[in-house]
Amino acid sequence: MTVGVPEKGAQAHLLDNTANNYRQKNDSMPDFRRERWEMRGILWNETTLQRVCSCGRWSIRPDAVVQVRKTGKAVGFSGLASCGSIWVCPVCNSKIMALRRLEVGLVLAAFPAAAFGAYTIRHQRGDDLDQLWRNLSVLWNRVARNRAVIEARADLGHVGIIRAAEVTHGFFGWHPHLHPTHVFNREISAAYVEQLHQAQFKAWRSAAENLGLDAPSDRAQALGLVRDGAEIDRYLTKSTYHGANSVAWEMTSTQTKSKTRSSGSRTPWEILRGIGQGNADDLDLWHEWEKASKGKRALTYSRGLRAAAGLDIEATDEEVAAAEIGTEIDAGFNIVNWLPFRENPGLGADLLRIVQKKGFTAGMQWCIEKNIEIEDVDPIRERASLTVRSER
Repeated sequence: MTVGVPEKGAQAHLLDNTANNYRQKNDSMPDFRRERWEMRGILWNETTLQRVCSCGRWSIRPDAVVQVRKTGKAVGFSGLASCGSIWVCPVCNSKIMALRRLEVGLVLAAFPAAAFGAYTIRHQRGDDLDQLWRNLSVLWNRVARNRAVIEARADLGHVGIIRAAEVTHGFFGWHPHLHPTHVFNREISAAYVEQLHQAQFKAWRSAAENLGLDAPSDRAQALGLVRDGAEIDRYLTKSTYHGANSVAWEMTSTQTKSKTRSSGSRTPWEILRGIGQGNADDLDLWHEWEKASKGKRALTYSRGLRAAAGLDIEATDEEVAAAEIGTEIDAGFNIVNWLPFRENPGLGADLLRIVQKKGFTAGMQWCIEKNIEIEDVDPIRERASLTVRSER
C-alpha cells in the first residue's frame, strides 16, 4: 500500500480546484483563487504561526526560482514553501479539501447506504474554544463506547464513520460541531436511522451531563439517511448537490460556506476577510482560532474504513499541500524574482488564471508587461513577437 498522494495524472486533476473549474464556465462567479491568495497575503503579516507566515512567500528551491507548470487543465507553481494548515491557510486548505472531498465521495460510493449527522454542545460567549472542542471529542468518544449505541450500530450493519469537525462564531461565541457520516454494509430505512440517532443522542446527552455540561438540545442534533437526500435537505439547504455529493461537499468545503445557518454566525474564513477590512476585533478572534485549532483533525475515519473502501493509506495534510502540479518537464518558464508576488499576493492567482486559459506564452507576456523577471526553460521554442528577459 502506498501513501495516498495521487500519481501525476490524477494529482493534476485533483488539485485543479472545483470552484475554479466552475468559474471557467461562469465568469460571473467570484474569483475564489484570487481571494485565497489575497487572504494568505494578509496572514503573512498577521498570523502567529511561523509556517503560515512563510507559505507561498518564499522559494525553497536551491536556485531560488519559482517554476510555472501546466498539465492538462491544472496549473500551479513549483518551488514555493507550503504550510499544510487546513484550518488557517486558505490556499493549503483548498488543495487539501479538494482531495479529501474526492476521498469522502469514494467511501460513500463503496457502500450501499450512509447517514449524515450533526452533533454539538451548548455554548455561550466567552467560552474557551479549545475546551469546547475537547469536550466535543470526549462526548463523541463516550458515545462510541456506549453499549446501546454499539448494539444499534451492529444491528444495522454499521461499517464505520467519517467524522468532520467544523467551527463557526456568532452571538453566542464559538460554536464547534461534528458532522459524522455513518456507512452501512446493507440498505437501511430512514426509520432505522432515526432509531440509531435516538440511541446516540441519549448517550450524547448522558455524557454531557456526566461531564457537568448543560444538557444538549435535541433540536441541535440530527442524523438523516443520505441516499434519500430529502432526509437531510433541511440541513443542507444551501447546497446545490444531492445525496452523497451533498455530504462530501458539506464535510470539506469550509471556505465556500458563508452566511451560515445561525443568524449572525461566521466561519473562520469570514473572520479572516474581516481582518482584511481592518476589523481589529476579528484579528483577536483569529489569533484565538489559530491557537485552538492547531493540531486538531479536520477529518477522521474509523479504523479500517478507508481500506474497506479500497483507499490507500491517507496522506497527511502537509503532504497533500506540498504536492506540486506535474514535474520539471511540465514547466513553461521560471520566475526569477518572486518579490512582486510578495508585494501583491493576488498576482499569483492572476498569473495562474492566464496560463490556465491562454497558455505559457500569454503568461510570459503578462510577466514582461508587469516587469516581472522571468526566464524561459525552453529557449529554442519559437515565440514570435515575444522577448524574454533573462537578466538576473
